[in-house]
Amino acid sequence: STPPDRALAKLREGNERFTTGRAEKTKNFKAEHREALATHGQLPMAAILGCADSRAPIEIVFDVKPGDLFVLRNAGNTLSHAEGSVVGSLEYCVGPLKAKLIVVLGHTKCGA
Repeated sequence: STPPDRALAKLREGNERFTTGRAEKTKNFKAEHREALATHGQLPMAAILGCADSRAPIEIVFDVKPGDLFVLRNAGNTLSHAEGSVVGSLEYCVGPLKAKLIVVLGHTKCGA
């Protein structure tokens, strides 16, 4: 699994590519990559709890390929004791999937 400091650095690098118009990761997502994910499963480098707002597409904002992030989204990127599915999903990501980083991601002008 990816160490948390390296995962955070990769997210920052991807966001820099996105914000400067140099995104590259999703341009060449080939069938072989999809088949490998289906066959061998996922091993995301981080879990992201983000807003469901359509203006904040998490994989695009971080310029990553499918399988790189475990993404959970809801309005306002909130988490409460009543949202057991979100907590359980995060536990799954850091447990069996071995992700070492959880990011709670907000954005400007959120209406939630």
